[in-house]
This record gives sequence, structure tokens and C-alpha cells, in this order.
Amino acid sequence: MKTQNFFGMGFKLMIPITTGIIPFGAVVGTLCSEAKFSFFQTLGMNVFVYAGAAQLAAIDLMTRNALGIVVIISGLVINLRFLLYSAAMSPYLQNSGFISKFFAAHLLTDQSYAVMSANQDKLPTNKNAVAFYFGASLCMILVWQLSVVAGFIFGNFAPASWGLDYGVPLSFVALLIPTLKNKKYVFVAAFSAGVSVLLYSLPFKVGLIVTACLSIMLAAYLSRDKASS
Repeated sequence: MKTQNFFGMGFKLMIPITTGIIPFGAVVGTLCSEAKFSFFQTLGMNVFVYAGAAQLAAIDLMTRNALGIVVIISGLVINLRFLLYSAAMSPYLQNSGFISKFFAAHLLTDQSYAVMSANQDKLPTNKNAVAFYFGASLCMILVWQLSVVAGFIFGNFAPASWGLDYGVPLSFVALLIPTLKNKKYVFVAAFSAGVSVLLYSLPFKVGLIVTACLSIMLAAYLSRDKASS
């Protein structure tokens, strides 16, 4: 299969996931409008920050006249999970140039990482994986940008009665289920779910980081080479 086909595959497989992103983007755009952001300020945040949860937190803090340093630190803490994502992505990009690494880092989202992880068995080489990732990321950023712009212009056009807030977590569940190939995978997934619920109330989404670290350690322990024990 040619490289450009992997790009198209990534783009195509991301499309179902973006259905849960549209209402989220509309909310961000609506909040920017209500906070009296200009269209270009909204677009600038959307392009240069490109992190939904951090954008929501930043908008809320700015409307409360919080100090700039508080806004920045809050965004960094919320996005700490991307350290884990980028570490997992680095092997695929080890032979890529600086420009590719730069845009790969900027385009990294929960959704693009999840789609990449769920389909890694279909990507025989790092070059194929990078092409797939950029295809998925392009689809994601296009939908996100258009959703935020639509929300800014038209308001939150998705009625609350539709319950679309569940679209994002359900899309991740759909990606997770096919990867549970044995009992160890299921056990780690169940452990992650349980711990994340217990730590949900921690501020700044720190519980997500703690859960991820504990789950990685558990997975490493279960996957250890018996010969070395």
C-alpha cells in the first residue's frame, strides 16, 4: 500500500470519532463569543492552543480576570497527559525531520492518539504510521476549527436534549474495545476505569495523570519477561 493511502486511511478512520467533537467545539466557540473575544482572537486561540479542555479553562479564568500566569499554568497542568502521548508517539517519529516532529506535536490530541493506538497493527512501517497519523490529525483539526467557528457565529446549535456530551467518551470506548485482546488488557482497562473514577474529583484533572501512570506501571508489571523474574 502506498504512503498516501495510509494518509487517507487515517483521515477516513477519524471521521466517526469527530462526531463527538462537533458539539464540544460549538461550546468553545459559543463561550468565546459570550466572553467578548473577537473572531480573530478566537481563531488565534484555536490555532495556537488547540487543546479543547485547556481552552475551556482558559476562557473561564480570563472571564474571571485571573492573572495571565494562572491561566498558563492551569493549561499546562490540564495538558500534562500529552507528555505520555508524545512519549508513546516518539518511536514512530525517530527518523522524521524537525518540521514533521513539530507539526506532529502540535496536532497531537486525545482523538488522534487514540485512533493511532487502535490501528497500530495495520501500520507496517514508521513511515506508514506517520502518514496515517497526519491524515487522522488533518481530519481532526479541520472538524475542530469549523466547529468552533460555527459555535462562535451561530451559538451552541446542538440542543442539550440530544445528549451529545456523551459522544466524546463513547468514541473512545469504541476505539478501546477492539484493543482488549487478552485478559491482561481487560484487567488493565478495568483497573484504569476504577482508579479514574476514584480520582475524578482531584483538581486540574490530575487524577487522569495519576491513573495513566499507575496503569502504565501495572501493564509493565503484567507484561514483564518471566525469564527475568
